[in-house]
Amino acid sequence: MSIRLRIILGFLLTTVLLAAGIMTNAAFSLRQEAEDAYRTAVQRQLRLMGVYVTQFLHTAENNAALLAKDPDVAAAGDAFPTYKSTTSKSVFRHKDLSWTARNVLRKFVRMDKAYADYAEVYAGYEDGNYASSFDNAEVAPGFDMSRRPWYVARKASPEVCGISQSYLSYTGEMVFAVTHKMFDAAGGLTGVLGVDVSLAGLSARFKDMNFGKTGYFMLLEQGGRILSDPRNEDFAGKVIGQEVKDPGLEALLAAKDGMLAVTVRGVPMLATVRSTEFGWKIAALQAKDEIFAAAYADMRAMGLISAAITLLALGLSFLIVRSINRPLDKLVASARQIAGGDLSVQLNGAGFYGELAALQGALAEMVRNLKDMVSTAEQKSAEAEKQTSLAKAATQQAEQARQAAEQAKRDGMLAAAGHLEEAVAVISSAAQALAARIGQSDTAAGESARRLDEAATAMNEMNASVQEVAKNASDAARVSAEARAGAVSGADIVGKALQSIDQVQAVSLELKEDMTRLDAHAQAISRIMGVISDIADQTNLLALNAAIEAARAGEAGRGFAVVADEVRKLAEKTMTATKDVGSAIAAIQESADKSVTGMDNALKEVQTATGFASQSGEALRQIVSQVEAAADQVRAIAAAGEEQSAASEEINQSIVQVNAIAAQNTEAMHEAAEAVGHLTAQAQRLQELITAMQQG
Repeated sequence: MSIRLRIILGFLLTTVLLAAGIMTNAAFSLRQEAEDAYRTAVQRQLRLMGVYVTQFLHTAENNAALLAKDPDVAAAGDAFPTYKSTTSKSVFRHKDLSWTARNVLRKFVRMDKAYADYAEVYAGYEDGNYASSFDNAEVAPGFDMSRRPWYVARKASPEVCGISQSYLSYTGEMVFAVTHKMFDAAGGLTGVLGVDVSLAGLSARFKDMNFGKTGYFMLLEQGGRILSDPRNEDFAGKVIGQEVKDPGLEALLAAKDGMLAVTVRGVPMLATVRSTEFGWKIAALQAKDEIFAAAYADMRAMGLISAAITLLALGLSFLIVRSINRPLDKLVASARQIAGGDLSVQLNGAGFYGELAALQGALAEMVRNLKDMVSTAEQKSAEAEKQTSLAKAATQQAEQARQAAEQAKRDGMLAAAGHLEEAVAVISSAAQALAARIGQSDTAAGESARRLDEAATAMNEMNASVQEVAKNASDAARVSAEARAGAVSGADIVGKALQSIDQVQAVSLELKEDMTRLDAHAQAISRIMGVISDIADQTNLLALNAAIEAARAGEAGRGFAVVADEVRKLAEKTMTATKDVGSAIAAIQESADKSVTGMDNALKEVQTATGFASQSGEALRQIVSQVEAAADQVRAIAAAGEEQSAASEEINQSIVQVNAIAAQNTEAMHEAAEAVGHLTAQAQRLQELITAMQQG
């Protein structure tokens, strides 16, 4: 499998798997959100519908109870006619009835007209008597109200009030009856009152609650009769499982409260059931296609987007593969040419990027290196061939030179030996004469070096003595300068001490004045505290007198006695505090007196110290002048010693330099003697060589 196909399949597979995962998760989330939204909305509507139906039925029961508990209605049985003995149709006319009967019927008619959903208000009594809000109603022959099913059922029921099963009334509309027992004053049953409630109004309200294109509410009776179905009006009044054979509705009837999926007339739907306290069920149904329509639309949009992304990824992968394959094809073609030995291939960097650019650069570098290596090899081969030919020619020339040298050696050795013998004789004679002269010079140089060493030693000793004198003079000058500086510093310190003593004296005088003023203030405070103490004594006495007077007044003065006692306590506290403050002020006065006395003594001592410091300053000034004179004399001696030392040092340096020159001359004579000796030895060896050449 090629790289192109692998990359394309990798892109395609990754995109498809990613899109599939996103689609699956999104589909589940969208369906769940749609279902949750449906459940939330429908449950809220079902709760409202349940409240409405329950309130509707409670209102009917309350109205029936209102009439049934009316004593006039319960006891009016004898005022109404009975038809159980008739053999032909009769007409029930209000105008034919007694005043008592018409008075009761007015209550029936009033309630019937007050509620549009009420079809009829009626009553049946134990003797079969008949009463109805309908006027001019036809009555069948032998009609006995006490034998009607609703009458018998309510009479037999332990409950006073209840709702009957729905039925088709003689007017042709579906109704249900709310029946209520009637009792006399003694508690005996006198009859049953009934209110027929039409389901048409309830069905109309359910129809108004339709939602969406397929959503609606159904009202089911306990026995399975459909009381209201706005979307399937032909189901109204029919019983599920008998007249209506629909598995979805049968599952709906059997279901408990909650949500379930059903199929009604071939349409998949979601249904939510809620039961009322009267046993009726309210069901909300809506087609799944409508519930999930938005989710399906979003899923289709996501599918199209995923398909577009997949196609885009496929095109992008094709472009990427193409951008990779083109440079790779170029590199492969170039590599094949290089492998075939063609190094003239041109590797242009255009169209290469990233790692491919690096690979192209490496391949181009490899070609350049191969070209350089081939060129170098060719140059080395040419140089090797050239050097080989030169080596052969040099070998021939060397052989010829060797032969000529041997011949020349034999011919020239004898002639050279004669000339060398003459030169050696001259060199030997000159060397002997030079050796004699060098010996004399060496002896004279040695004597000069010895005399210069003695002179240098004497100058060094004299120079050391002069330097010592100069050093001692310098030290004396330095000590004199230090003594003078110390004396000057001492004089300055004494001056500063005099200033500080003057400041101390001034501060002491100010402090003495402050302490005097403090003593005066303390005495004033003591006088004030005496006045406060006297006031506190008087307050204490007044409070004591007030307490005595309050005690004499009895209950009337109890409150004033409490106040007087508190004032007395406050006066005692004031007296105690005054005593404490007086003691503290006395202590302050005593300390102030002692401080004033101490400041007087301190001022006297300061004046004495000022006199001594003045005398010390004068003595230090005399010492400074004397030290200054001695220092001038010492500095003169030191300057003379330094000049003498400098002159001695210059002479010593000159002797040292002369001595060094003499030593160099002596060393040069030794080296010359050694050279002459070596020359003599070489002349002897040359003589021996000449002798050997002449002999052989």
